[in-house]
Amino acid sequence: MNLSWLLIVLGLAIDPTGAKAQLDDGGIYDNYTDDEACQAFLDGDETIEQELWNIDFSDCLDRWPEKG
Repeated sequence: MNLSWLLIVLGLAIDPTGAKAQLDDGGIYDNYTDDEACQAFLDGDETIEQELWNIDFSDCLDRWPEKG
């Protein structure tokens, strides 16, 4: 009985470490906010759109029309 609890506790302790290692791929845009990403996109950064696929860059010109 004690061994099974130990395995469960070890499994729960190791899993977040593995998940962090898989999700943290060291991308250069990882810490960008939506506003910073829009600013970089409007300033001519061509790779940010492929790296941050979860941001809708079509809204960037609505936020900063003077950059367009």
